[in-house]
Amino acid sequence: MIHDDQNKGWKQHFPTYHFSERDIALAEYTVAAKALESEERVFLNASNITLVASATLGSLAISSTEKLSSTLESVLPSYAIPLALLIVVSLFSLISIRYFADRQRAITFASRKVVTLRRMLGLSYGRIQLVLPNWRIEGADQPLSIRLFPGWFTYAAYPFWILLIISSCVCFILSALLVKSIELPIVATNSALFVIFLTTFWGLTLTYSFRTALLDTHETMRLLYTKIIASIISLPITQNTEYLIYRAKLATYETDRMKVSLTNLTKALVFIEDRGFYKHSGISFKAIGRGLLSLFKLKRRSGGSTINQQLTRTLFILNLSKTKRRKLIEILFAPWLNKVLSKQEILSIYLSSVRFENRCFGVIPAMNHFFGEVLTDPSPAQAFFLIERVSNIKQSLLTSKIIATALAAKENNLLSQNDLHELATLYQEAISKRTIIDHSNRVDRLVEQLHS
Repeated sequence: MIHDDQNKGWKQHFPTYHFSERDIALAEYTVAAKALESEERVFLNASNITLVASATLGSLAISSTEKLSSTLESVLPSYAIPLALLIVVSLFSLISIRYFADRQRAITFASRKVVTLRRMLGLSYGRIQLVLPNWRIEGADQPLSIRLFPGWFTYAAYPFWILLIISSCVCFILSALLVKSIELPIVATNSALFVIFLTTFWGLTLTYSFRTALLDTHETMRLLYTKIIASIISLPITQNTEYLIYRAKLATYETDRMKVSLTNLTKALVFIEDRGFYKHSGISFKAIGRGLLSLFKLKRRSGGSTINQQLTRTLFILNLSKTKRRKLIEILFAPWLNKVLSKQEILSIYLSSVRFENRCFGVIPAMNHFFGEVLTDPSPAQAFFLIERVSNIKQSLLTSKIIATALAAKENNLLSQNDLHELATLYQEAISKRTIIDHSNRVDRLVEQLHS
């Protein structure tokens, strides 16, 4: 899990947050606050108008259906009027839902802007969540703590519930009149079931339309389903994924600020952790197959997580001890991550965020831990050394694995013989400084194999 702002090991820089000329930012803050107040007023007024309009439209549609049908029975078939009114009510509800979703988006973005400007002006409220006004929660110092969709039972969903309840009632009655007018044996014999199906389908359609209209930048319906599954299987995961991605991207900006080249690190990462990274969509079916075989003790246990899975584990999963449930959620999360981020973004975030060693999150803390400095252009041997340390929280020297992987890297022209010599020296120095522990006293074998 990514550390928070208070952790000194997670250094992030906000070059625009402190400046000498405050007048422009103060004027911008005033405008943003007024825009937010205006959007909230529009939202509240529109909610009241929608309640009256939808109730009026619903009552008119129901009361006038039979009268219109009898008046126009010589011109139109009996089912035409209830069908037309059903379409009108449905369109009105869908358009209204989209309108309120747009208003909610405007309120959220204005709120985030206010929080950002407030922080730029040096106004920090720490972790305190300000309730201004009583029915809306503002973020304290983090704009992305204000969500586009705050929940089904919050002020943002009130217009949705109004429209859902009224339109579902109207849909139920008009569907019954429609079924009554249709002269089909299959409909006549299952009229109650048909009416219930239409009403349920309409309710689900309206719900889906509202929720998809309030998806944030990196949210998809797949992500929402994954969160539901995680809740069902009792695996705690972070709910504010948008904020976590924002924090992870900040880590990549820090790497760029330090002018660290990721070229050799990226090559080593893909080779050691996930050689099919550029070909798959987030998961490796071969690795899943090996994992299932090892689960039933038909094959020796081996690591099969893709880079996507490892990154989702670091960013979003709060409890890593529930291995089987965690693997399931990783598999569901990984394709979503592959869809919302580019391959290069995934690699950059991985290198800047994952745990390289105990208490070392990201490649810059790892460099400081092992080398005592930040290397702007790590050599292939240094890159290999760092990537091999990923998630090795016991600081162990895995001699056989290192030898096999290093020799395979040489065969694939990732490392030269000189790089192997340098790699042997790096491990010797790390063991002498106790940043790596040689529990089995096999460093001499490692050096011998890498020099041969």
